[in-house]
Amino acid sequence: MQMADYLPFFEANSLLNDPQAFRQKMADDGYLFFRGIGPIGKIRQARHDVLETIARAGWIDPAKLDKANWSGAGPFTEGDPEYMRVYKEILGLPSFLAVPEDPIFIDMIAKIVDSPVLLHKLRIGRVTFPNNTAQTTAAHQDWMYIRGTPATYTIWTPLGDCPRALGGLAVLPGSHKEGFIEHVNHPEKKYAGMGLPENQWPAGQWVAGDFALGDFIVFHSHTVHKALPNLTSNTLRLSTDNRYQKQGEEMAEISAKSHYQLRENVENERRGAENAEGT
Repeated sequence: MQMADYLPFFEANSLLNDPQAFRQKMADDGYLFFRGIGPIGKIRQARHDVLETIARAGWIDPAKLDKANWSGAGPFTEGDPEYMRVYKEILGLPSFLAVPEDPIFIDMIAKIVDSPVLLHKLRIGRVTFPNNTAQTTAAHQDWMYIRGTPATYTIWTPLGDCPRALGGLAVLPGSHKEGFIEHVNHPEKKYAGMGLPENQWPAGQWVAGDFALGDFIVFHSHTVHKALPNLTSNTLRLSTDNRYQKQGEEMAEISAKSHYQLRENVENERRGAENAEGT
């Protein structure tokens, strides 16, 4: 699809003080997009710390840290040993973990579910390289991967400005009303290999747009969405997506653990090393 095939996001900021209209818009469209109300200070700090981490790995030029200019290493993606070693460090950054815990996001989901909120331990970060479009995440529904209650909501937040050419997110409004759709395997994908054929929906139904620092999108676990490819020549895209639900509803085991159980593995390695030293 060409960029011209995407309609613009509906900006939901005007609904923030009208809970009934807020919930109705989510029920109608399956997503809400917000401009500039994310926790900008926390996002900036997380971006800085992630950039320092990937600079140490040699993925970007440390002299121009905030620009995230690609060094030419890789490109790497989830599933590659080089990526997973660095990703393990990212998932341990206190600033990265602090972003989804901000009251702005918790209160946002509380308005949607009209109840106290549970934030999943499963926190996901993405470092998306240029020159790697074949690994762009295909159209899918999050429920395919997380299960549990369908009334689970994802908040996708870029860690910094994210124009469409850098590879943001596109959503299919109203698609959540179809319920769960059986996915098919995409064997060429190194991660998130289960997806939906894009030709299932005609062009002109998807929405997308540029994200600035502090922008984010919220969507239902049955809402069909996809990543856009990073079409830049030299810039890495950083983002995080996190999931929330009403307290007390069903949650699958995967959502109670870190991504790929990397944080648990680090803790087990630490304990093993301490035990070995004590023997």
